[in-house]
Amino acid sequence: MRGQIDERYEYQREIIDHLVNENGYVERSHRNFDKNYALDRELLLEFLKDTQPDILEELSKIFGDDLEETIINTINNFVVSKKGSLLSVLKHGVDINNKHLTLLYGKPATSFNPELSRLYNENIFSVMEEVYPDEANKERVDLVIFVNGFAIISFELKSNSQGQNYENAILQYRTRRNPKDRLFRF
Repeated sequence: MRGQIDERYEYQREIIDHLVNENGYVERSHRNFDKNYALDRELLLEFLKDTQPDILEELSKIFGDDLEETIINTINNFVVSKKGSLLSVLKHGVDINNKHLTLLYGKPATSFNPELSRLYNENIFSVMEEVYPDEANKERVDLVIFVNGFAIISFELKSNSQGQNYENAILQYRTRRNPKDRLFRF
């Protein structure tokens, strides 16, 4: 019989290893988390460079060294606008200077178009552990799942053997998480 499962070192590690080894996720350090925008800038830019190099080149000619900030601020402005959302940005992308950036490629209905299949396979799924949503709050989130650098799911893991269950996780989100933290404003 297996002993108590330690939330952080076993259960959490088992989930991360499964995502990485069985599902092709990339494990990232919490140091890559941009608290202001709830994203992993490096993976977002890697995704854009791999999938839309020509558009990035054109935008680079216009914005120069300000390209990264321009992209991130444009995305963020839409996400936090009254008519915008993270889901909408992921589904529809954003336009910058009449150039369209796709931020997520959906799975094609058929395999007839190899280019669509290739682009779908370029999506970068990643996982981070021990993510701190803001500077002031010392509460950490156990796991965060990202797609192309965007935080899309956060997890609090609880272990029955340690006297905790899903109700403790719900209570933690309701009472110790700030819903205004960028990470929780999906």
